[in-house]
Amino acid sequence: MAKIAAGSAASAPGRVIITTLSGIAAAIASGLARIAGHSPWSGLSTRETGPISQASAIQRAGRAGRTQKGRCLRLYTRADFERRREHDVPEIQRIDLAETVLSLRACGVRDLVSFDWLDAPPPEALAFADSLLRKLSATDEKGELTKLGRRMLSFPLHPRLSRIVVEAERRGAGESGARIAALLAERDIRARAGSETSFRGSDEATGPSDVLHLLERFEEAESARFQPDAIARMGLDVGATLAVNRARKQLERMVKREAELPSTNEEEALLLAILTGFPDRLARRRKLAAHLERSSGGNLILQGGKTAKLSEASVVRDAPLLVAVDAEERPRQGVVVRLASAIEPEWLLDLYPDAVRDVTEVVWNAKTERVEGMGRLVYDGLVLDEAPAALGSEQASKLLGEAALAKGPHAFVDADALDRFLARTEILAASLPGFSALTIEDAKAALEAACEGRTSFEELRDGSVMAALEARLSPKERAQLAELAPERVRLRSGREAKVQYEPGKAPFLASRIQDFFGMNETPSIAGGRVPLVLHLLAPNQRAVQVTTDLRGFWERHYPSIRKELMRRYPKHAWPEKPI
Repeated sequence: MAKIAAGSAASAPGRVIITTLSGIAAAIASGLARIAGHSPWSGLSTRETGPISQASAIQRAGRAGRTQKGRCLRLYTRADFERRREHDVPEIQRIDLAETVLSLRACGVRDLVSFDWLDAPPPEALAFADSLLRKLSATDEKGELTKLGRRMLSFPLHPRLSRIVVEAERRGAGESGARIAALLAERDIRARAGSETSFRGSDEATGPSDVLHLLERFEEAESARFQPDAIARMGLDVGATLAVNRARKQLERMVKREAELPSTNEEEALLLAILTGFPDRLARRRKLAAHLERSSGGNLILQGGKTAKLSEASVVRDAPLLVAVDAEERPRQGVVVRLASAIEPEWLLDLYPDAVRDVTEVVWNAKTERVEGMGRLVYDGLVLDEAPAALGSEQASKLLGEAALAKGPHAFVDADALDRFLARTEILAASLPGFSALTIEDAKAALEAACEGRTSFEELRDGSVMAALEARLSPKERAQLAELAPERVRLRSGREAKVQYEPGKAPFLASRIQDFFGMNETPSIAGGRVPLVLHLLAPNQRAVQVTTDLRGFWERHYPSIRKELMRRYPKHAWPEKPI
C-alpha cells in the first residue's frame, strides 16, 4: 500500500509538517493552516485557522511526488481553489509591528519608512506601532529608546506585556507581573467547553480585574501541582494552563526582585501595571439605571467615542473606569470587552499628567432648552468625570443664539405677531417715502440681539424678541408706525376694530355691518393713502360683502342684501338709509 501524508490545521502553528520521505505517493490536504495575525484590540499575536493561498496549495501538493509519481487529494473544490488569492500575504503585513519597531529603534534605525524591508509593511501600521511605543514610554518624542524601553527589550514579549512586567517589578510585584504576561500571551486558560459566564463562578462575583481573576484561577491550578484531572475539574483548559506555566517559569527567572518605587499593596501594583500596558484602551461605564445596566451587559464608552458592552462573564461589575484589555466584535452584539481591569482616575494623573486635561465646555441642552456649563476631566479624548461649571456670558449668548436661530424667530413671539409687525412696516414703506420695511432677516438679527445676557429659550419668550425688533426702527419711525399703520381703528359705532396685516396682502378689518352705519367713507391708514379692505359681517359673523368702496356698497348692494337680512334676522335693525 502506498504511504499517505496528511496535512491539517492540527499541525504545528503556521505550517503542516510533511517531510520528504521515500515511498510517499499520496497527500491529503485540508487547504487550511494556522495563520499568524494579531488582535486589533490588544495587539497581541493570534493564530486563526484559515484557507491557504493557491501557491501554498501547489507547494503542498508537490510533497506527494518528490521521489516518485504521486497524487494529492484536496478536501475542497476546484472552485474554492480558484477563488483563493494567488500568494500568501507576507506576515509582516498582517502582524502588529510594535515589537519589531522597538527592536529597530534599539538598533538605531530612525527612518522606518525608507528602511530596506524585504516586504514593506503598511505605513499606517508603522505609525501606529511608533505611537504605541511612545504611549508605553518605551520611546521618547524623537523615537529614542528610553530606560524603560531598554528594560522592556529584555523580555520575549509584545511591548504591551513587557511594559506590564517592567512596571510590576518596579513596584515589587515582578513575579506576579510575569504570570499576568504569560496568561495574556498564551491561549485563554478558560475551558472552551464551558461558557464564559460559568467561569465567573457566581452571579454575584465581583472583583477589580478579570486579569487578576484569571491569575487567581491559575494559582489554584498551581496549588494542585498542575495535575491535568484537577485542572479540568476547575473548568480550565489543560493545554493552555500548562503552556502558561511554561511561559511564566521563563519570565519569572528574568524579573528583578528589587522594587524601585515606594512599596504598595500587590493588588494595586498589578492594576497599575495593567494600566501601563494598555494606556490607550480606557473605557468609562455609562451612567444608566440599575435595571438597564444589567440588561445592557454593562455599556461602556471607549476612547474615541465608540461604545461597547462588558462581557457577562466579567467580574468588573462596579468600577466606573476601567481598561479594556481584550475585546472582540460579535455578530449582533458589536464590541464586547472580554477582559477588563479597573483603575482609579488619580492613577492617570500620576502616570500620564500631560494626557489629562481639565476642560470647561459650554453646551446646549436640547431637552431643557438652555445653555449649560460643563467642566470635564478628559484623558486622551475620554471623559473621565464631569460636573456643572460657571458660564461665560459671551459664549453662552452665542450658543443660545445658534440654537434660537435654528428654531427661527416665530418660535419666540405670540402667534402671528411677528408677521403682523413686518407687514405693517412693509405697507408703510410702500406708501411713505423714506420709511424702510423690516424683513425676516431683521427679525433674525433681533433674535440674536435678544440672546445677549440670556441662557434659555424661556427667557426669550418674555417679549424681548419683539422689543429688539422694534428697536431696529428709529424713534421717528416707531411713532410713524403707531400713527399711520395702527393696530386698531375706531368705527362710527364707537367700536375699535383690529386691523389685520398679512405679508403681501392689503390690510383689512372685519366687523358687523351695523358697526359701519353712519359711515359713508371707507376707513384708511397711512394718512389716507391705503384704504382698508372691509369684511362686512352678518350677525352670524359671516361676510356678506368684501369691499374697499363703502359708499358704493350702500348705494348698489345694500338694498338687496337688506331684504335678505331682514328676513333672516328680524330682531336686528336694518335701516333703509344706513348712512
